[in-house]
Amino acid sequence: RGADDAAGLAISEALRSDIRALRQAIRNANDGISLINVTEGALNEQAGILIRMRELSSQAATGTVGSTERQTIQ
Repeated sequence: RGADDAAGLAISEALRSDIRALRQAIRNANDGISLINVTEGALNEQAGILIRMRELSSQAATGTVGSTERQTIQ
């Protein structure tokens, strides 16, 4: 009982509060990791699009591509 050991009860409650705070910090960190993973996926997708755009622009700039093919690329 709390009345039997007031100091022990206070320490116990402080530790419980610390545990709750740490659990929330872990959840927050995991949310941050998830956000970074989603952002990384989006950046990878954008990089792929930019690489493809560069490939197509290089193809369009060469003399080996006809006007019909060049128009298709654009």
